[in-house]
Amino acid sequence: MEPVRWGMIGAGSWADLTFGPAICAAGNGELVAVLSSDEARAEAFCAKHGVARGYTDLETFLQDDAIEAVWVASPTFLHTQHTIAALEHGKHVLCEKPMAVHAADAQSMLAAAARADRLLSVAYHMRHHPLHQALQAEWTSGAFGKPFAARTQLFVSYAQPPAEWRRTKATSGGWAVCDIGTHGIDLLRWFLGEPEHVHAELSNLRFGLETDDYAQVTLRFAGGVVGVVEASAGTGAPPPRVELYGTEGYCILEGTLFGRGGSIARVQGGNEVQTTAASAADLYRLQAESFSRAVRGEEALAVTAEDGLENVRIIEQARGW
Repeated sequence: MEPVRWGMIGAGSWADLTFGPAICAAGNGELVAVLSSDEARAEAFCAKHGVARGYTDLETFLQDDAIEAVWVASPTFLHTQHTIAALEHGKHVLCEKPMAVHAADAQSMLAAAARADRLLSVAYHMRHHPLHQALQAEWTSGAFGKPFAARTQLFVSYAQPPAEWRRTKATSGGWAVCDIGTHGIDLLRWFLGEPEHVHAELSNLRFGLETDDYAQVTLRFAGGVVGVVEASAGTGAPPPRVELYGTEGYCILEGTLFGRGGSIARVQGGNEVQTTAASAADLYRLQAESFSRAVRGEEALAVTAEDGLENVRIIEQARGW
């Protein structure tokens, strides 16, 4: 297929260290432009990643006809503005998670994509691990019996407070629950469907900011299935973990969620534990390649805009404001 020509909105640390390199490494994509609020940062990004054009003005960036798809990697409170503008200029959009601060803003993004007849996806890269995809298909087929309970634990150790925009509810929507917990919420939705009830406890004991550095979200699904999402930005970082329990067995993923090596342990039908080593995988590259294939009409979106909207709705219930 002809490579999809990408533009990146944002040249900060994650765009520089992960998102940009993912497009450059993809076999079906080309990073042709970047937008940054800082000219020097845009120039440095272009020089490092071999990008042809750097911009500091959104309108000028979006008028670049070479850009087919835009990866929106700006702060969360700018996602709606940047996504809608890109869609209105005829670009397909992969928006970073969470989709927006408020569900109403996410809904407006869906409407803009429909009007523009362009693809809109949300960057839940953990869905793109081949082992995760195989396990999700196996789980939803009933191979572990009826779902009984589930748990995700994602701890990231921050040695210092985050960027200013993450410290306030108005600009981030929450820290641990939005930066990290949103992944756990997406994974439980992927395996278990839509929750019927949401309850959460959020705390800020480590940094004392307006936003949370620890979140525990409990979701009740159909039939009484209970899932727990635990996310922390304020303490040690054990390997990320997913536990899935069914009436005929269980499965535990350890260390694989961020694409690092790890293991998958499973028990089915009363048999002994079977443990499989999981090698590292570049989930950001796989995500970029999947979106590019969707742009070319070769496959459906792995993560829909509706997935992003429902995730924000759950976060709204969790934070209670």
